[in-house]
Amino acid sequence: MDLFFGDNEAEKAERMSLLHELDNLVEGAAFSRELWACLHVADLSSLRSIVEDIKRHRYPQLVLTGFDLCVKESKLVRHWMQQSRGGSRASSTATTPLQPSTLAHDLVSFSLPHVGKYCCILTKNNQCRTRDQRQCVITKSSEPIEVAHISPLAMRDLQTEEARAQRFSLGKTLKLFWTEEKVNRWLSAIQATTETSKNLFCLAPNAHAYQGRAYFALKHIRSNEENTRCTVMFMWLPHFDNPHLLRVSTEPSAVPDIKLRKDGAGGVVGLWNVSTGLPVFTGDQIVLETTDPVSLPLPDVDLLELHWVLQRVVAMAGGAEPRDDTYEADDEDDDECGTWTDDNSDVSVLSFPQKSTISMSTDNNEK
Repeated sequence: MDLFFGDNEAEKAERMSLLHELDNLVEGAAFSRELWACLHVADLSSLRSIVEDIKRHRYPQLVLTGFDLCVKESKLVRHWMQQSRGGSRASSTATTPLQPSTLAHDLVSFSLPHVGKYCCILTKNNQCRTRDQRQCVITKSSEPIEVAHISPLAMRDLQTEEARAQRFSLGKTLKLFWTEEKVNRWLSAIQATTETSKNLFCLAPNAHAYQGRAYFALKHIRSNEENTRCTVMFMWLPHFDNPHLLRVSTEPSAVPDIKLRKDGAGGVVGLWNVSTGLPVFTGDQIVLETTDPVSLPLPDVDLLELHWVLQRVVAMAGGAEPRDDTYEADDEDDDECGTWTDDNSDVSVLSFPQKSTISMSTDNNEK
């Protein structure tokens, strides 16, 4: 069994045969790393359909170029890596994450509509911390920890009518490479708000940063019938040193790192389980648990599946390259509030603006 792709020997042989056939149809033309990654991680049934569809067309290269355009225009990699926010970007001084003990004091900075929204976010974050016993689910280390999203903020609007109507919608693009039934489950699991315990887990700050850069992925293995235990497999995703354009039949040369994740510049990162004192290895099984599957539900299985698929796509597409820190306004919030992040960050914490312009003694005409 191929650990990275999940194919057995027969499936791996069929996948490469289909990709070589596709390469012959387009006469060895080069395409983007994003398309190359999607084709290599795609469901086999979807890959078969792509090859059959292209075989029927008079201009195969033009058709596959259309697939490439869909991947680029849908911003598949950028959405997952939190690089596709609307509006302008500008550098800013980092805001200070709000601590629960200061909530009453800092709420004076906001109009009343903000209060319910951010109290709800804070509640979900606290529920996640309670469920995960205020420990990183991977390293078992205690504070400081961060509440991280499984599906990032940028994916939250996929179910809107406007998003569905777009020519290069992300949902349509996903259905080119993965079965409609599977994609529909993913889209249904992505709710209007990403602030739900089913989309959150606790990570140590360095583990959260590695997740955001697609240095690792978690694969769902099994859940018990009571939904109180969920087992996932940890995998370090390798650095793929491929050109920006390459033939679709190019075989990935990188293999998953076992103990430490190495990049192309000699950098090395790792994680250690503080309970065992051992490094976190590729193939390690991690058990997520809850005492109350109703009030403190475990991460959604469909969101974990989406995470497993797109983390690998992003790693292969080169989306894990380092980027500069930027300030991004959250589309879900008003202009008065933003979060200090790098392009990958989706820390689920409350951040308030430094300048207060609205007091609690507002009238209804101010907002």
